[in-house]
Amino acid sequence: MSNANLIILLSTLSTGLILGAIFALVAAGVTIVYGSIWMPNAANGQFFVLAALFGWTMTVGWGLSPWVAALLVIGLSVPLSYILEILLIRRFYDVPNRNISYFVLSLGITQILAGIYAITYGRWSDQFQLPPLVGGITLIGPFPIANNRLMVLAIALAILAALFILLRFHRYGRALRAVFQNREAATLRGVNVRAIYSLSFILGNAVIFAGGVLFALAYSFDLTVAWTMAITAFAIMIIGGPGSVLGAVVVGMVFGFTQAIVSIFASPTIAAFSYLGAMLLILLFKPSGVFAR
Repeated sequence: MSNANLIILLSTLSTGLILGAIFALVAAGVTIVYGSIWMPNAANGQFFVLAALFGWTMTVGWGLSPWVAALLVIGLSVPLSYILEILLIRRFYDVPNRNISYFVLSLGITQILAGIYAITYGRWSDQFQLPPLVGGITLIGPFPIANNRLMVLAIALAILAALFILLRFHRYGRALRAVFQNREAATLRGVNVRAIYSLSFILGNAVIFAGGVLFALAYSFDLTVAWTMAITAFAIMIIGGPGSVLGAVVVGMVFGFTQAIVSIFASPTIAAFSYLGAMLLILLFKPSGVFAR
């Protein structure tokens, strides 16, 4: 294999892995919230960008270390989500067909946040970039890759691994999976379903915030990425199967590699929507989702 072909191959692999891991994080957050409280969170893209903008403010505006900023952003998601859950989300727990109410509610949150971004950050810049976590590059054969992106990939994979361990082995994870599968049976077995709803909303948003700040550390971004990510996360959740974190990870990786391949061999503009073709193709064969519960 020539050096040129090897560079293209390694570039596709690295980009696909990084995008796939970030897509998987955001989609996992969306599917945790939907699987537990039946909330199709249309505001996930705005939360994703909110995390990125918080990180940009803390690093560029306040001069904090990117490491400190990333930890603060993820930590900040907890009280923000808790307040939102108390003020709005829990009021619809007993509403019939609450998924429709939640969808309308999240659309309202989306419009409010988009408007706030437009009159604040939109006046300052149309492109944002966070300082790197680490400097330098690593040569993989003839292909140079920034150490910062390797670090982002490692952190994203570590968060996904921790999420799997939590859901598989921790008591909360077992209770959450019980709620995913059968709420009535979980209640009869002593699971505090309302507490699981609250914790799931907080956990799901924390994972989305992690994806947002990691994306901002790896790539430059603008405010329109919120809409792209919202559609992407929903598409991944639908294909992977609502409530399936494994499905979110697998399909997220597929989408990441699809976008990377199309971006390299076609154009970034086409790549931003290439996953929709993959979505339609998969749904033709598995209309209920690959890992549907």
